[in-house]
Amino acid sequence: MSLGEKIREERKKAGLSQEQLAEKLNVSRQAITKWETDRGIPDVANLIAISDEFGLSLDELIKGDIAVKKKIIADSSAKKWHILVIVYLVAIVAYVTYFAICHKILMIGFLIATLFMLFFELRIFIKEKIYRQGKETATI
Repeated sequence: MSLGEKIREERKKAGLSQEQLAEKLNVSRQAITKWETDRGIPDVANLIAISDEFGLSLDELIKGDIAVKKKIIADSSAKKWHILVIVYLVAIVAYVTYFAICHKILMIGFLIATLFMLFFELRIFIKEKIYRQGKETATI
């Protein structure tokens, strides 16, 4: 049985409509539809919320669905890349600052491009953290 079939089955057992489940999970009804028809896979935070809502372990929920397992692994490695990119960009800013102070060489274009990328990465990282914290407080 696929993850989508399990979600649909558990939702119907609980007597919930897609709209009601969406409200409980703080997602759109369209997200529930995508998950139930296997056109989308919930992220890890939503998988945890679904397992809590239906009283299932994550193992029971995703066991046997290879696509979900691959997505979880990909999500976890993507977060590591964001941190690595942020560290790399901070190092570049420090390098440009060093040259500006010690050698009186200001690489303004390089600095602007790096700062833009740094703020973009930080925005993604912070947005994801805030989203995750909101999910945790909503389930408590």
